[in-house]
Parts: sequence; C-alpha cells; structure tokens
Amino acid sequence: MYEFFYQEFYFPAILAILLITFIFLPKHLKIKSKLLNLTALGIGILFVTLTTQLTFDYFGMKRTEKILTEYHELDCEKITDRFATDLVNDELKYFSSGLVGSGNLSKNIKKYGIENFELGCMVYENLNCYNQLVSNHLKKEKNVTINELYE
Repeated sequence: MYEFFYQEFYFPAILAILLITFIFLPKHLKIKSKLLNLTALGIGILFVTLTTQLTFDYFGMKRTEKILTEYHELDCEKITDRFATDLVNDELKYFSSGLVGSGNLSKNIKKYGIENFELGCMVYENLNCYNQLVSNHLKKEKNVTINELYE
C-alpha cells in the first residue's frame, strides 16, 4: 500500500486543521478571548515554521536524488569527464558507501570544498571511479588522504 501522507506532515496537518477551525469560530468567541487569539497566532507561527523547514528538507532531498541519479548513470569513462567539469566549477563530490559509517568524513571533507553523499551499504563501481579521482586530487593538491578525513 502506498503511503500518501508521510509521518513528517502529521503535525503540520494538525496545526492547519486547528487554524481552519479557529477561522470558522464565531466572531464573539474570537473577540472575547485573548488567549484564544494568542494560541491561534502561536499555532500559525509554528505551522509556517514547520512547513518552511519541511519544504527546505524536501528540496534538499530532491537535489540529492538528482545528483545521485545523474552520476549513477555515467560509466567510468564519462565520469572522468564529469570530474574534470566539477573540478573547474569547484563542485567536487565524494560518494561514501559501505557497511562502515563515514564518521567525521562529511565534516572534514567539507573543509576542502567537497560535498559528501552517504550511500549506506550500496557500492557503485562508477562512483568508486569518481571517488578515486577525488582521492587522487586531494593527495596531489592538498597532500591529504581520504582515510585521514575519516578520523
């Protein structure tokens, strides 16, 4: 069965329902109770904040999905050309994968202007080609190995 309504959206949906309920309350109740007005204002602010955060998370996931799909479809020869393009544009990436966690790799590799994508257990040969090119670049230009960045 498809999950049409993801768990992250439960709380904002409840807040939206509460706001809609407040809108349709009789006017004399809204005027009498300042607590009710302040509660509705608080719920509204919370709703906008959560919705904005979820929207940023969603677009971040879509960006990651687009990048992983694009790079996954390239073979080792084409990924070498892509590495050269990324190097010129200063958009290098590293695709960490395997059973062992990446530890501090994401934080440490960011210092060198490289974005880390954690793939979990999935290991892709073409992404390993790209990772090897990044590793060689770091060793040659910055005199640092990838293994040092895991610490």
